Amino acid sequence: MRSHLPGRADLVDAGFLTALFSLALLGFRTTFTGWAFLGVGLAGLVLGLVVGHVAVRTRHPVVAAGFLAVVVFFLLGGVVAAREQVVAGVLPTPGSVARLAELLVHAWMLLLTTLPPVDGAGPLLVIPYVLGLMCGAGGLTLARRVGASAAPVAVPLAVLLAVVLLGTGLESSGVPGVAFAVVALAWSGLRGRRQGRRVQAGRSGRSSAGLRRAVTACVLLGVAGGAVALVGGALPAPAHRVVLRDYVRPPVEVGVYASPLVGFRRYTKDANQLWDQTLFTVEGLPAGQRVRIAVLDDYDGSVWAATNDLTGADALLRNGFQRVGARIPTTGDGEEVEVTVTVGAAFASAEEVSAWLPTVGRPTRVSFTGDRAAAHTEHLRYNLATTSAIVGDRLRADDRYTVHAVLQSEELPPDVQPHGRPAVDPADLAFVRSKVAQWVGGASTTGDKLRAVAAHLRDNGAYTDGGPGESEYLPGHGLARLSRFFNADKPAGNDEQYAAAYALVANQLGVPARVVLGATPGADGVVRGEHVHAWAEIHVADGRWLPVTDFMPDRSKRPDRQPPQQVENTDASIVPPPNAVRTPDSLTDADQVDANTGRRVVDGGGFQLPAWLVAVLAWGSPPVLAVAAVVGAITGLKARRRTRRRTTGPTARRLARGWRELVDHARDLGARVPTGTTRLEEAEHLVLAANTWTAQPAGPATTPVQQQFRDLARAADSLVFGPGDPAEAAVADFWARVDQARRGMGRSVGRWRRWRGAVNPRSLRGGLR
Repeated sequence: MRSHLPGRADLVDAGFLTALFSLALLGFRTTFTGWAFLGVGLAGLVLGLVVGHVAVRTRHPVVAAGFLAVVVFFLLGGVVAAREQVVAGVLPTPGSVARLAELLVHAWMLLLTTLPPVDGAGPLLVIPYVLGLMCGAGGLTLARRVGASAAPVAVPLAVLLAVVLLGTGLESSGVPGVAFAVVALAWSGLRGRRQGRRVQAGRSGRSSAGLRRAVTACVLLGVAGGAVALVGGALPAPAHRVVLRDYVRPPVEVGVYASPLVGFRRYTKDANQLWDQTLFTVEGLPAGQRVRIAVLDDYDGSVWAATNDLTGADALLRNGFQRVGARIPTTGDGEEVEVTVTVGAAFASAEEVSAWLPTVGRPTRVSFTGDRAAAHTEHLRYNLATTSAIVGDRLRADDRYTVHAVLQSEELPPDVQPHGRPAVDPADLAFVRSKVAQWVGGASTTGDKLRAVAAHLRDNGAYTDGGPGESEYLPGHGLARLSRFFNADKPAGNDEQYAAAYALVANQLGVPARVVLGATPGADGVVRGEHVHAWAEIHVADGRWLPVTDFMPDRSKRPDRQPPQQVENTDASIVPPPNAVRTPDSLTDADQVDANTGRRVVDGGGFQLPAWLVAVLAWGSPPVLAVAAVVGAITGLKARRRTRRRTTGPTARRLARGWRELVDHARDLGARVPTGTTRLEEAEHLVLAANTWTAQPAGPATTPVQQQFRDLARAADSLVFGPGDPAEAAVADFWARVDQARRGMGRSVGRWRRWRGAVNPRSLRGGLR
């Protein structure tokens, strides 16, 4: 029993492993909230050390250590990642085992697609638990079985690399890395002395010399580590280190959701749909503050839509929807608010917005309550760049959630300087250029130009929802609709057209701009359709996105009942032709809109197959293709068999197989040829079958084909059983006569029997046996 207890060397190696693993795991301090990840990782490390020690002491192979580690993972991992599914807080259940198996495969992806810091008490703690288990079992096994002094350092080094890649790109002080290097060098040196490079302690003088060397090595390592820490702190640190989350795209396709802006007319009074319906109720929001529903930052010529692009080094500027951790990182100071939102039935029934989560300011945390809280939390995805959120399982009536947010100043500075370059393709702005110079007037600075454009739209435009007497003003904001808006003497539309047009003009002026669909709650905090608006936001030099709303004309300014027939002359080379496909309006049914572009799905022009023919092809093609595949397989196998019989093996065997090919073909055609008979007897059966096919009376052969059977049988016997091997020429001549006899049999039977014989698998069954 004492032989299985850990010795001094075991404890020393375990101590160094613990120190190195702890230093490596400190890289997760910006990934998880709290320090529970370190405790869970150390618990896994201790279990791994026990597994490695047992495998070493019992002299089991390395594979056994890996197997024991897997068993321990499933036995005790439920305490870490599936606490609600274990019995008595410890014992595993089928549910906990299944959950651990799922996390073992998907946990790293969940971590990389979740905005850090993630919940420090959630199921993703399985990652430090697995790393500790692997480090303990693998490191101690290598330390006790491999003689190379630095070999076991590779295991905690691999853990350090995994932590860096799975962590965040935030700057680090570098102290843990220096400490890791110092401890790793000390362990390697100690193991080197243990392997025979140390001085024997039998003599006191040599023993003191060894002690002096050890003290000197420790002092040198300490001085070197301190120098590296001081010099490293003075050197400029990289702004961002390489991590996997920079290259992993979350599995969220925002393009499957139609652009919410195409449904704007549903909220207008003339539509009589959602104008007076309660969409949601807001509590705790200061008066006058806006609620964002959706932020649309890309224009493709058809609609303003949201994008999902995670390229870029700065995590706070990546334009992508990601899982939400315990906190949502944000920048800037402002008033902290806690806003509670209750979703109404009207909002949940509007398919174009029910997946979007109304938020305020820059959210720092979102928490759901109610029966669907867990499902909504699992499906919540947040975009740091646009400060907008999507709930994949869609909001439902009476859903309730709380948003902790920071309200920042939204005042537009006098001198507007853009932040970065516009993301809208310049090719989509060709129809805007002809108006920009006219609308900006004599303005010189960027800020003055933006204000001049807003003033022109506000003073010269008209407001219309396409109501009675104004039906010629269509909804939408595609090229056709906006071309008419820009080229008219008096622009006319509602928030949809004005916000879309102003954002395009701002991008043309070099200022990144986007469109926001949101609302200003009423005095009672209730948001109805009448409170929904669309506005533009521009990206200024200090990194803020500031709203612009002063481009909207007064609602009392209606367009002319009979709009002028004359349209201002414009350069035909830059005015796009009318859109052949009408862009979807707000009343478009959700299933008639393409999810990726927001376009209405219409029947294309040109030749189309009749509906009955399409149905016949849809239902008839599968069985026809199946039959064709079976027929092709049978004929292909027969052709392959015939080729192998003709070309492989000794000449005598190839010649005998030529006769066998003739008999098999006759059997496929329906001839009754018993097995176990001689070739001459088989020839007589072929003659009887030929008499049946040609309606000849039984007796001596009267046709060349029937006589050929007997001649081929005698030739095969004489060549196979004759002295020596048949010559190649004799084999080729025999196979030529066989092919001639096969064709003769085919001509002597009807076409139907010939076709049936080609696909008859009877002869193949004998080959398979």
